[in-house]
Amino acid sequence: MEVITLERIKQKNYGIMSVALGAFDGLHIGHMALLNAAAGVRGKSAVLTFEPLPAEYFGGRSLRLFTKEEKIAAFEKAGVDIMCVARFDGAFAQITSEEYEKMIAGYFSPSVVVAGYNYKYGLDARGDAESLKRAGGIYGFDVKIIPPVIYGGQTVSASRIRLCLEEGDVALAASLLGRPYALSGTVGCGRGIGGSKLGFPTANLCVPARKIIPKVGVYAVDIYHGGDCYKGVCNIGYNPTVTDNNNQKSVEIHILSLAENIYDHNITAHFIKRLRDEKKFGGVEELKAQIKRDIRSVLNAH
Repeated sequence: MEVITLERIKQKNYGIMSVALGAFDGLHIGHMALLNAAAGVRGKSAVLTFEPLPAEYFGGRSLRLFTKEEKIAAFEKAGVDIMCVARFDGAFAQITSEEYEKMIAGYFSPSVVVAGYNYKYGLDARGDAESLKRAGGIYGFDVKIIPPVIYGGQTVSASRIRLCLEEGDVALAASLLGRPYALSGTVGCGRGIGGSKLGFPTANLCVPARKIIPKVGVYAVDIYHGGDCYKGVCNIGYNPTVTDNNNQKSVEIHILSLAENIYDHNITAHFIKRLRDEKKFGGVEELKAQIKRDIRSVLNAH
C-alpha cells in the first residue's frame, strides 16, 4: 500500500477507480462496509482521510481510537491500494463543499466515490450524501452511499466505541471494531512500586498521549511481543493499595509465561474482557490473593 499526500495525488495519475471518504478512526465494522464497497470496484482503490482528524482540529475531541501508524497498518491489512492523507488545517477547513467535490474529481479521477450515510464535508459541513450524488452527475463518477451498520439495535460508530471504552465494556467495543481494542507502546520502568515487589512482575506500558485508555479497572488481555502471543492481566489505574499518589494513572500488565526482561521493548495489548474494578485492599497479602484470582479468571476467559 502506498501512503501519499493529497498534493502527490494531484501530481500523478494513479489510475484510481474507487475512493472511500472518511476519518476512519478505529476502522470499525461500519468503516469496513465502505472499504468493501470500494474494493468491489475493479481496479485500484483509495481512501481519503485526514491528519489531524477534523474533530481534533475544531477542538471537539483530542483522544482517538487509532494513532496514525495504527491506521496505516489497518488500511494495509484491509487491502487498500492507496492511502491519501490530507492535512486538515485552517486552509483546508475553509474549502467549500463545491471546491471539495471538484478536488475529488480532479485529483482522483475516480469511477466510483464511496461515503457513509452521514458523511459531511466542506465549509460549515454543508456537503452531504445528496450533494455528493449531484456532484457525481456533474463530474461523471458514480456515488455509493453506505447505510448505517447496526449492531445490538444501535448504529456502529466511533463515538459509540469510545463510550464503550470509557465505560470499560471492551467486549462490546471488540464486537463493534471487528477485533479487540489495542494499546501499543514501549515498556517503561514505571514508578518502581509495581507487581515485582508483590511477586508478580509487571510491564508498565507507555501509551501514546492521544490514545483512548479504557476505564480504570482490571482486564484480561492478550499480549503480542516478538511474534508471540501471551495471556496477561492488565491493571489500569492508580495502585491505591501500594501508593498514596492518586494522580498518576498507569497501565501495568502482568504477562503470564513470559520471564524475560522486556524493558524498552514494544508490545501490544488486546483487551479481551473486563474482570473487575480497581480497589484499595486491606494490605499487600489481600492484594496478592486477588491477583491470583485475576490470573485464574484470565485463564478461564480465553
